[in-house]
Amino acid sequence: MASTTIKVSVETRDRIKAHGGATHEETIVAALDALDEEEFWAQAERSKTWLDANPEVKARIDAEIAERDGRIGRAR
Repeated sequence: MASTTIKVSVETRDRIKAHGGATHEETIVAALDALDEEEFWAQAERSKTWLDANPEVKARIDAEIAERDGRIGRAR
């Protein structure tokens, strides 16, 4: 894998080092993975909040799911 140099402040470098990953890259990747996961669940929560505020949309989605489940059940 190709690599590059990223300039960061000494304080940032020390924060990365303090997290104790085997390498700085491992620490940064773990932090990015955690951020991605946090954003995923935040988006899921925003979607649920929106659906809860729009019961007619939720009812249509639930009906589509039930219809598909019924078709899948008949196909078995």
